Amino acid sequence: EVQKGIKYTEEQRAAYTEQGGTPFLDMEYTVYGMVVKGLDVVDAIAEVKTGKSDRPSEDVKIKSVRVIK
Repeated sequence: EVQKGIKYTEEQRAAYTEQGGTPFLDMEYTVYGMVVKGLDVVDAIAEVKTGKSDRPSEDVKIKSVRVIK
C-alpha cells in the first residue's frame, strides 16, 4: 500500500494494525518522549472523541509537563 508516496511493507501495515498509529503523519511529524508516570492520563487522551483528520472534537490541554534529564 502506498500513502503520501511512502510504500508500506506488509510488516509495517501489520504493526499499524496491531499496535495502532497514524501513518498519515509519517515523514512530517516527530513524536518523542516517554511517560514515566501518569499513563492513565495518556489513556484518557487516547479515548477522546475525534472528528475530521483525527483531530479531537474538543481541545486537549496539557496543564503541566516535567522534563527529567
